[in-house]
Amino acid sequence: MVRRRASSPPGRALLAALVVATAAVTGCSAPDSAAPTAGAGEPPRLLDAPAPGPVHDWLGYDRPAEYQSVESRVQVPTRDGTALSCRRFQPGRGGTPDAEREHPGVIMDFTPYDKESGAPQHRYFAERGYDVLVCDVRGSGDSPGDYVSWFQPQEALDNYDVVEWLAAQPGSNGRIAQIGSSYGSITAYRVAALQPPHLTTIVPMVSPTNIYAEWIYPGGVPSHTNMAWWASEAPTIDTAAHASTLATFQQHPLYDDFWKQVATTNKLSDVTVPVLHVGGYFDIFKQGGFDALAQRPDRTWLLTGPWIHDGFVSLPGGAPDTITTGTLLQWFDHWLDDRPGASIPPSRVISYESNSASGTGRWTGFDHWPAGSAQSRRLFPTADGALSDTPPAPSDSHYSVNPYDGPSAAALGSFPTDPGQNQAPSEQGVRNDRDRYGTTDPRTTFTLPAFENDTTVAGPVTLHLDASLTTADTYFAGKLEVVTRDGKVLPIEAGHLRAQLRSGLEQAVPVPLGEPTQYRMDLGHTHWRFTAGEQLRISISGGNLPLASPTAPAGVVTIHHGDRTFVDITTIPG
Repeated sequence: MVRRRASSPPGRALLAALVVATAAVTGCSAPDSAAPTAGAGEPPRLLDAPAPGPVHDWLGYDRPAEYQSVESRVQVPTRDGTALSCRRFQPGRGGTPDAEREHPGVIMDFTPYDKESGAPQHRYFAERGYDVLVCDVRGSGDSPGDYVSWFQPQEALDNYDVVEWLAAQPGSNGRIAQIGSSYGSITAYRVAALQPPHLTTIVPMVSPTNIYAEWIYPGGVPSHTNMAWWASEAPTIDTAAHASTLATFQQHPLYDDFWKQVATTNKLSDVTVPVLHVGGYFDIFKQGGFDALAQRPDRTWLLTGPWIHDGFVSLPGGAPDTITTGTLLQWFDHWLDDRPGASIPPSRVISYESNSASGTGRWTGFDHWPAGSAQSRRLFPTADGALSDTPPAPSDSHYSVNPYDGPSAAALGSFPTDPGQNQAPSEQGVRNDRDRYGTTDPRTTFTLPAFENDTTVAGPVTLHLDASLTTADTYFAGKLEVVTRDGKVLPIEAGHLRAQLRSGLEQAVPVPLGEPTQYRMDLGHTHWRFTAGEQLRISISGGNLPLASPTAPAGVVTIHHGDRTFVDITTIPG
């Protein structure tokens, strides 16, 4: 079976591994130099952002290399005799693996992406005493077998066998971790749910716990862009596997047994090891960490920062807008190697508070999420486009479904401050540079008066609508936005819902025509400071390109204002 090994398409490397800044990808056999503080004219370093002392110290952990990385290619056997193709990076000297002490092991990114990428990070951990293994999953890359679609049951069993194989190697101390981003984060959760005896901890990064509801069918709304991009471009699989993977996405529009087998939200109760879940507020997968924390509050720690799906981790001394591999090293040093000075995070949740001025946020620590000081605030949209703290008198507003509305975040996430993310053109009925929006039917918006003082929203945002339709189905796209003092409209969070799935994602129920019906959209968790003079806005639409497919039926949505249409936000003082 011939597999593609051409140049990586856009995104494969982004999804496959920790991303290393070019400046950091130099000699990996010697200790890394300490990251300098940003000088005059240089961009601010994320690790230098304001933070409580313990948080700052924890994020800045690192230690010198002690070994050289000794690299080899190995075939790892699985229970049915299939041998997976892997690369191994062992601590050693002079080209020989170290035999003077026992070493813990780390499995990095068990995925169908290119295992040849990410070597600088693998070497970093090997140089600090970790036996690192990187494998192609069955049917991908150089591993034999068939890849029918992602996250098949056999894949998790293979992963279990890989964990136990690494623990059984001479020189192992019997403690194994698994770390992975995106696809690799899901395999980490799935293998942890099987409870291999020697798996000690996992570090899932930018991880969805329900990839159906977060990305392929967000809120039940089809995303053919995401389906086609991943199945056709991301993995290193053959042509037949590309086709079969896309077919499975298209053949399962509801949250059925196929997706339940894939998802990890229903497996979290079986995960018993400690977990450091690393997430990004502007990533495509924003909710997984908060789901994991809610289900496993005593064994989950969150590190959530101001990043999208890629480029948020570098070697020490790398890109200024990243955390470093040192932070992850500390977690391994604590759980796998009992290193003095290596600790768990000082707070259960390490969270970065963003605002509309890029690069000027701050790190915070919370013992709970939402914070113990958090307060819920209920805001009521009114027919004249405002948001009120009290329910308005009964009234209606209307919008025509525009399936070509947008822009949504990009395929791997977008920063609110990205120039292409300004929502003002679509909300004002003005054509944008893609000529996407008409000029006669601007998006429906509801806006609070300008804040007199800085106000921080930190927690879940939930939109409830009492609405009636002229069609038996529609797509809702809701956004939490900030209107800046200079008139930009920046999207902070977004949520989607297919109307027929209002009662659950497992079964489509037609909407009664013209009858008021309740809908709930989770817009997600955020940590955002609105500065004085800015406004909070909620927008509602029937489309959100390119994320949401433009297939919503034509029709009119009537929003019934009163005490049944509202948005709940979570604020914290200070």
